[in-house]
Amino acid sequence: MSGADRDAPAVTLLDVRVVRQGRAVLRVRELVVKRGEFLGVIGPNGSGKSTLLAVVAGRLRPATGKILGAGTAGGRVALAAQMTALDPRLPISILESVMVGAYAELGALRRPGPKVRARARQLLDMVGIAHLADRPIGLCSGGEAQRAAIARALLQRPDVLLLDEPTSALDWRAQREILACIKDIHSRLGLTTVMVTHELNALPELCDRVLVLRAGEPVWLGSAREALTPQRLAETFGIPFTVLDHRDRPVVLF
Repeated sequence: MSGADRDAPAVTLLDVRVVRQGRAVLRVRELVVKRGEFLGVIGPNGSGKSTLLAVVAGRLRPATGKILGAGTAGGRVALAAQMTALDPRLPISILESVMVGAYAELGALRRPGPKVRARARQLLDMVGIAHLADRPIGLCSGGEAQRAAIARALLQRPDVLLLDEPTSALDWRAQREILACIKDIHSRLGLTTVMVTHELNALPELCDRVLVLRAGEPVWLGSAREALTPQRLAETFGIPFTVLDHRDRPVVLF
């Protein structure tokens, strides 16, 4: 991807306002996500992070404003989020759970064919769980379920991949493996990736830029190093932080 292409917008939000029960829960005057970039989104609970993803995905219509690019006729978007997890009681395999992603394009009345099944197997291999294709989803670990959710999103062939706390409720090893998987997918497929996360120390390795949300509004956008300063983190989360420099990267201590 050339420099000019990389600076082109993949998603643009203009004067977006989301209202719930008479209260504005998201207010974005202007936000441009560049094509091919990895954007991290951080902020305290209730700051509008998941709402932002829902708006970009086209799943939530704002009261005012425009969303240009993904989620519209301008591009495809796929959301791999906690809210999209399948019920583990469903009598389907991991492979079949990935194929659910095809219904976004096929419609509910058409069944996925051999090409979709083959593509789903390729994606399971990409996320590292091809050997678990026939395992019932009810027997998956948290990390395996998250990998399957990412594969399901990728089956939609998105231009923009949205990730909502992909390491939530995972142990340390699973968190590290999922983040490495996401980094590989972003690079290999040349996607635009937007990830909501509380894993602050993952930001320098993954993200080109970091967006900070507070009380439903973007308050800062820039590099991970500039985002992870004690002052900015304290202003964002309301508690003190210590930030060390390790191998030329910031490391956040609580």
